[in-house]
Amino acid sequence: MLPQDEQLIGQRISDALPRSGWLCSHPGPKGLHQVHLHRHLGEALGCGGRQAFLLLPTGARAPEDVLVDDAVAPGSDIGHSAVMQFLCSRRLQDGEGGVFEAGRLAVCWIEQEVGPERHRLLTEETSLVWKALRAATRPAIVENAQGRRTSGMRIGPAAHDLVTSSGMPLTRGGVQRLHLAAALPTTQMRDKL
Repeated sequence: MLPQDEQLIGQRISDALPRSGWLCSHPGPKGLHQVHLHRHLGEALGCGGRQAFLLLPTGARAPEDVLVDDAVAPGSDIGHSAVMQFLCSRRLQDGEGGVFEAGRLAVCWIEQEVGPERHRLLTEETSLVWKALRAATRPAIVENAQGRRTSGMRIGPAAHDLVTSSGMPLTRGGVQRLHLAAALPTTQMRDKL
């Protein structure tokens, strides 16, 4: 994702979960910087840097040491049960030139700790976030140097344009270089299903 893609994804998530709030994440030891709860993903990334965290369920109160932005609706009495991490992509330079490193969207909770009702709510809200991500991005089939393809990844429109116009390789964090592969024709995709 490029910043334009992040803004689009953040807006789609805000539309799907209107009471959502994002924690900014500053580099350095805990307590070195004040953490804020922002209304939009872009605001949290602009304040903190490379990653932001969505409190789930939406509307849950922020931890006590978090400064709540005035634009964020006051939290309810319920605490958060899960935190979804949004880690930005980034362009890096190494000995081989420029490379575009993938970001990620990840969430986790322990079903036994949250109970069945909260688990159902977290699952529903997570599904809405994934749906927003899919609506704002496109599938990215990547290929390694040996021609092996991997699917299941997503890429934002601005990042897709950058990578295809520049030929910039991709990485998922590491030394392996990947390239966007041409999508299979629709008939071949149907035959694989």
